[in-house]
Amino acid sequence: MTQERQYREPRAAVIFRFTTDAIRNSRHTDASFASAVAEAYMAQVAPAERTTQFHAGTDADSIAKAEKLNAKLIERFRNGTVKLPADLEEAWVEALPEPWRLDCARELARRYGFIGARAPDAGIAGQLLCTARVAIEFGQALQAIAEINADGVVDAQDIPRLRRALSEYRALGAEVVTQKATLQAVLDRIEAGLRGGPVGVVA
Repeated sequence: MTQERQYREPRAAVIFRFTTDAIRNSRHTDASFASAVAEAYMAQVAPAERTTQFHAGTDADSIAKAEKLNAKLIERFRNGTVKLPADLEEAWVEALPEPWRLDCARELARRYGFIGARAPDAGIAGQLLCTARVAIEFGQALQAIAEINADGVVDAQDIPRLRRALSEYRALGAEVVTQKATLQAVLDRIEAGLRGGPVGVVA
């Protein structure tokens, strides 16, 4: 008997899943999100390299018309009428508000086998933010475990909570890697002889 092959979720479907959740649970509407995607895309991709032609306006009327046209264009991508082109992916993810942006980027990175850690920032603000994110992710991971253990039984009804806990621990692991890389960057800078003043705060 031939076993049915299991295909994984298309990459575009991952992005659309986060998009739908973000629009439902953030300040964005379909129109405002479409405008954010268009703005990010036109800022990132050179005119000659663009495969998607977004609309732009120069006055109130033409801007309003452009927003409606861009919203329809984004809708066609989301409902599958038009396939999402590769050169639009980064701008689309960039347009997502936090925390959907980071969560989506991490899930896309994991499809290549990476853990989704951010590049380190050796500056003071980067160090403090990195430390705060580790603390936040740790708290969310503990909360996820608490929800699983709340009734003293772990069974099939806990599958959504187990998945959330795994997601939270993956996010925590990524932030720990970023924190470690940040510490290494600070150490490297000190050892390289950059002693012109305080190097920063490492919490």
